[in-house]
Formats: sequence, structure tokens, C-alpha cells
Amino acid sequence: MCGDVWPRSSNDGELMRILILTGTRPEIIKTASVVHALEALGCEVFLVHSGQHVAAISELCRFLEVRPFATVSLGRRGSGLAELSARLLARLDPIVMEVAPDVVVVQGDTTTAFVGALLGFYHKVPVAHVEAGLRSGDADEPFPEEMNRRLITRMATWHFAPTPLAQAYLRKEGVPLKAITLTGNTVVDAALFGYARLEARPGRWRSASERLIVVTAHRRENWGAGINEIGRAMRRVVERFADVTVLWPLHPNPEVAAAVKATWLGLPADARKRVSLSNALTYPDMLRALRDAWLVVTDSGGLQEEAASVRVPVLIARRQTERPEVVSCGAGRLVGADARRIEAEIGRLHRSPERWEAMRPTHSPFGDGTAGRRIASVLTKTWRGRALSSSARGGTGRARPVAAS
Repeated sequence: MCGDVWPRSSNDGELMRILILTGTRPEIIKTASVVHALEALGCEVFLVHSGQHVAAISELCRFLEVRPFATVSLGRRGSGLAELSARLLARLDPIVMEVAPDVVVVQGDTTTAFVGALLGFYHKVPVAHVEAGLRSGDADEPFPEEMNRRLITRMATWHFAPTPLAQAYLRKEGVPLKAITLTGNTVVDAALFGYARLEARPGRWRSASERLIVVTAHRRENWGAGINEIGRAMRRVVERFADVTVLWPLHPNPEVAAAVKATWLGLPADARKRVSLSNALTYPDMLRALRDAWLVVTDSGGLQEEAASVRVPVLIARRQTERPEVVSCGAGRLVGADARRIEAEIGRLHRSPERWEAMRPTHSPFGDGTAGRRIASVLTKTWRGRALSSSARGGTGRARPVAAS
């Protein structure tokens, strides 16, 4: 019972109500442990999915053992950020009004996270930012995620920083130390939870004698020329090294997927059989792929974290990363969307097992798998303190949304 954890308010007797807004698969993955921890403390948790990503969401939620309160349909839309933001505001605002939360939780840097924080501000509901403080230092890369993070910081009450460096960035921007909690990254929580549920059988993308390279590319700044460069590099690698297998899960954007497919046209049959272009993998299959991988080549932020968590070296196909811990611990290298650099680095790792082994971190720089519990503890302790203070004054102890004017 929630009343065993913190005092109930004297007037309404309600439990602490937490609205968690997600829009993409990574957000669901990275909030699952927060949901579990809050529910274990007796809170009412309302997990809402905004519909930025729609494929296989139900399967993902079942695997992670979370149940959405609502899933929003955004309808047919273009790729414009202004249109997406407007639709999210319109669809999510009534849900905030219905739930009347005590806290709005957003994760990361997506448009859903930014809009969720903005709605919390509009309705005067405090915002908790999971994975706060990540910075690349370049507002154009990743775009629009870098600016989303900076803006969320301005609106958040709680800043859950995954690493000491993220904490330092927040302090540099003037966030009070008391508002920051160093938690580790919830991606580690999810990976540990997921691997514990997987059977021991290997994935289906390589034989025991092959080196599997998992490749993903989807960032807006790499659309067009960047993805073509990554594709050319991987084609050359497959042609050069007969023991290399490539798994490339395709992004759902049809233009991005078409660009990747075009890379492999005309590849000789003996090489083509070592290339697997798949639809987006389920989370369990991605965990299996990472478990079996020799190397990851990606422009994804989350995949950098996941690769480091399973001790797989990663080449980062970007000019900079908001997760420099991957580079500083030796687990990753920035190679940009540059075909020559990517091919050359893979060649060096292929020739030198010692160089490859040196890129396998002894432990993840992103935490120990208890981030969700730390976040839940901070939020519930704050609620307990407010409830006690409000009860002494004869109040309700609840923060209610205000009607839009």
C-alpha cells in the first residue's frame, strides 16, 4: 500500500500519480525500470506512448513487463518537426488533464520528451528528466535532440544525470546541485532485465566462425550523403573480409531504407549472403545481436550505451557524441559518416585482435543497473516531504494541473 511508504494527504487520500510520457522504442526501454520501481513503491503510474514510433510497441511492452495507460494515434503525418510537435501537443494535452499527475516524467531528447516537459510547464506540474545533462556542444548534431535536451533542462524540477560528466554539464548551466541526482543510465537496467529473460541460444545472423557487425544509421544529419558513405564503407568491408557478416536493421523511414538497400545492389552472391538487411529488430532480437556482435557501427546514441554495456566495441558514425564516456573509456571511436575512416578502422581491428580486445570495457561507464530504483526513491521521498508539510498546514499535498487559458 502506498500509505505504508509516505503519508497520504489529509483531504483526498490519493496515491502519488506519475505520468510517464514516451514516444519511441528507446524511451519505453529506458523508462521500464522506472515504472517497475515506482509501482513497487505503491505509486499510480500512467505510462503513455505518444506514437512517434508505432511498430512492435505492444510486443516490447510485454517483454519489458510494462502496460501503457494510453497509446496515442498521431494519424498520417509528414516528417516536419513543427507538424509533429503540434500534433503531440494536441494529443497529449487532454491526457495530462485527465490524469492530473503530481509529476510528469520525460526521458532523453525526443520531440515527445520536449513536448511533455512543455505540457508540464503549461499545467504547473513538476517535470522529472531522466537521462538529463547529455550534451554534444553542437546544436545541429544531433538535431533536434541537442536543443531538446537543453530546453527540457530549463523546465525540469528533477534532473536525473546518468554520469558524472552529465552532472557537470548541468552544474555548468546553472542547475542547482540539490536538483541533480547521479543515477546511472536506465539503459543498463533494461539490458540486465532483458538478458535475464533471454534463452541461451545464439542469434541467427552469423556462424561461429564469422565476425558479426551490427550497423544502424538513422540520424537526420546523416540522411542522404552520410548514409551513403556508411553503406559504401560496409560494402567494402564485406568484399574485403570473407569472415565478416553484416546485420543492418532498416529504419522505418522509407527514404532511409531505400538508400541503405541501394548500397548493396550488384554485390556478388558469395558476399551478399553475408549481408542481412532486416526490418527493425525487436528488443529481444537486438539484445541477441549485440550479445553475438564483434563490432557495432552506428549513429545512434542509445546503441552506443548498449554496446558498452555488453562489452562490444563501437564505431560512432558521427562528428561528435553526447555520450563521450564511450570514447573516454576506450569502448568507442568517432569516425564520422566517412567511408574511408570507417573502412580503415574496421581493417585495423580486423588485423589486430589486441586492438579489438582493448576496446572492450571491463565495466559499463553508464552505471550498475539500479538507476530506476534511485529515480523512484528521489521522487517518492520528495512526495513524502510535501505531503507531510501540506498535512501540517491542512492542505491536500497535491499539485494539480491548471486549465488552459
